[in-house]
Amino acid sequence: MTAMRKQARETGVFLKVVKNTLAARAVEGTDFACAQDQLVGPLLYAFSLEEPGAAGRLIKDAAKGNDKLKAKVVAIGGELFPAGHVDVLASLPTRDQALAMLARVLTEPVTMFARAVKAVGEKQEGGAAAEAAEPAAETA
Repeated sequence: MTAMRKQARETGVFLKVVKNTLAARAVEGTDFACAQDQLVGPLLYAFSLEEPGAAGRLIKDAAKGNDKLKAKVVAIGGELFPAGHVDVLASLPTRDQALAMLARVLTEPVTMFARAVKAVGEKQEGGAAAEAAEPAAETA
């Protein structure tokens, strides 16, 4: 549990163990109110303000080494999802990865255009060099 808390601090995930009645009062009137009925039994609450997938990755990694730790419910944007959606949440790219993917998508058309222009230029230069070599061979 200590290693999990350390990893949570490093990744910007908040881990809290609170009484369920207090948690139910805290989520009342928020997007997470849909999970009020699921707040039963001993629970560990994990949430991240920076990245939506960070808490999912933390829970998924910690559950591999601990049989008793299991996801119970996932609440995102006012919607309630079953525990199996932790894998989906954990597979989301980080903010830096998403920005890199966006940059690659935005630069790809320009890169393809530049390659096409270069290929046409090389083809024309190759054709001009071959034409220049033919008259020189005829005069000799």
